[in-house]
Amino acid sequence: MSSPTAEPHYPSLESINRNKLMDAAISCLQAMPLNKITMQHIAAKSGIVRQTVYNYYSNKNELLAAAFQREGIKMAEAVAAHIKPLACIEDKFVAGFVFVVQNFARNPILARVIEPGSDFLGTVGMTHYPFAAFGLLSYHEVFDANPALSEQAEEISELWVRNCLSLLTMPAAHQRSPAELADYVRRRLVPGLHLGDGRCCA
Repeated sequence: MSSPTAEPHYPSLESINRNKLMDAAISCLQAMPLNKITMQHIAAKSGIVRQTVYNYYSNKNELLAAAFQREGIKMAEAVAAHIKPLACIEDKFVAGFVFVVQNFARNPILARVIEPGSDFLGTVGMTHYPFAAFGLLSYHEVFDANPALSEQAEEISELWVRNCLSLLTMPAAHQRSPAELADYVRRRLVPGLHLGDGRCCA
């Protein structure tokens, strides 16, 4: 007797259109300054009628915040995958930090946060999504496996993310190699995270 086949999962029309609009908003952001972008620009780029756009987002900042959140989640998921093979907690936090510093600016909407003189973070980036959420997602396996750290998860995550952004927006005069950056993070940031003895997760 054959086993029942699971029904295929298809994204809803709303999900498809929201993603189209977020992609269009990012394209507009790459092509023009934030203050020049209008909902009409985004609608035209997405191929969705402007009146329909307002069924999903009330204004461009809300739309851009959703795109920022989506791309931030992707980055956090990439961090989680990158650190998964590592055994020790301290190594995970150091490797994740270096990974973010190396890859953050490669994403077109995340890169806007660290442009000189940018007000994107205050205007859009963190108006709808708190700092700690990205760290919580990046290190969810660490927190799930370690109850003592889980109690401090939000505070640890916020400190980790704020330090990542600080280093990205205010780079040092000397460009550190990945190994030098890892050593710097291990000496200067890790002690403040209070990770205990950096024991292995396994």
